[in-house]
Amino acid sequence: MALGLEVTRALALFPRGAFLQWDLVDPQEQGDYLFDVYRGGSPGGPWDLLHGAAEGIYNYTDRLPTEAPSPPIPAHALVQTNQLQLTRAIYYRVVVTSPSGVKAEAITTLEPKLAGRFKLLKRKMVRDESVLLKLNGVEVAVLKRKHWGPRCTKCFDRYSKEVVRSNCTLCYGTGFIGGYYAPIATLARRLPVPAHKDVTQHGEAEVKLTRITMLDAPKISLNDVIVFLRDNRRFLVKEITSTELKTVTIHQSAVVSELARSAVEYRVPVDADRTPSLF
Repeated sequence: MALGLEVTRALALFPRGAFLQWDLVDPQEQGDYLFDVYRGGSPGGPWDLLHGAAEGIYNYTDRLPTEAPSPPIPAHALVQTNQLQLTRAIYYRVVVTSPSGVKAEAITTLEPKLAGRFKLLKRKMVRDESVLLKLNGVEVAVLKRKHWGPRCTKCFDRYSKEVVRSNCTLCYGTGFIGGYYAPIATLARRLPVPAHKDVTQHGEAEVKLTRITMLDAPKISLNDVIVFLRDNRRFLVKEITSTELKTVTIHQSAVVSELARSAVEYRVPVDADRTPSLF
């Protein structure tokens, strides 16, 4: 099957900037995938290279400088253009190169599924929620679980296609080297939910569940890990729901289960001071 690339998030960041997130569609090859990110004024270009030949990334944050650029000026002087202006569309192009050299690309603009007043309405809803999170939220880091890239050389069985060591410190039980992508810091609200019991091999055990609410970037998936940076408590994503405007996600809500302190996920390094923040 041909390599596919899908942009899953193209979000305007206030006051100036944009967040892109993408995913590979049914990747077949094992190894390093390289990504190039471009920005342009039309879906046909010309394109300015923003980030080139980056290994194993799934997102890019484009923050525009407020100062005027020195010559030569990039295509259409986009470096001076605020991406939040509804009167001008800014396009992004993501190109992936597989380990064998196969290429795929995806082109998007901000909020591609919305137009006119609905795009403006979404931005207002996102801005209102971000203000609420700054008042009542806490800093968290999102650890996206890998599902493509170089396979673990210590615990992945190439015959059974399974991980044979759940406590491996090379892949952290995911089967891919590194286990998780570089963390991204954002804001979230944590709400308790009623505890329930689960049946294990040792009998019934009480499971501590928590509901978190956050903006729609980065997009989280099942089995991702949410790290609360103040106390380093780590939670595994179990369920995901969302608030939508015409099928476009505005907010994410997830039920998460707290991991035991002995869990291998606690060994994934997260530096609160060096983790880039979206807001």
